[in-house]
Amino acid sequence: MKILSTKYEENKKLRVVTFDSTGKIIEISSREPKDDNLLFAYFELDDVKDFMTGEARLSDHLIKKTDDVFTYEIIKTKVTIKKRIVESQLYMIDKQEKAELDITFDGEYLVFKPSKELKESTDVDASQNVTIAGKDSHVFFITYEGKPEHLIQTIRIPFSELLSSSVSIKFDYNKYSISLYTQKFLETYSFRRL
Repeated sequence: MKILSTKYEENKKLRVVTFDSTGKIIEISSREPKDDNLLFAYFELDDVKDFMTGEARLSDHLIKKTDDVFTYEIIKTKVTIKKRIVESQLYMIDKQEKAELDITFDGEYLVFKPSKELKESTDVDASQNVTIAGKDSHVFFITYEGKPEHLIQTIRIPFSELLSSSVSIKFDYNKYSISLYTQKFLETYSFRRL
């Protein structure tokens, strides 16, 4: 759940959330900060009440700009996704239609792209710490074609990057001489050579 800032209105019950340039929340009060180096935004009292009562921790959240220049949002920095599957067996990734994670390789770059549905369902931001089944990154194994025992390279991608945007990794190799393996955390994967 994201908490959005609001415009100042005199009769509304609002609180000022002060934060620094990195988005770290400094304090919540009823007054604007005197320090010009700090940024602030107005949030409705009900939206920030959990921080004031101690039910939510300021250190577990950040302030971030939204697409609307005048609106900020409070996002949780640590996200645990429990609904994803975890299989301990190594899984060879083949070409598949409508996969949650589409991986392409043109002989120079491996590109990992989450589907629109996956991005919307997880609602992850790259600045968050995301864990799935206790792990914070997804591991992929590049092997010789069809031979998982002949490892060429291991790639680790943080879940926060993998689930929020496209990730491009330089890997210069013959695109028809490799296979891609992983431990499954998502339902479907696709590996295509371009």
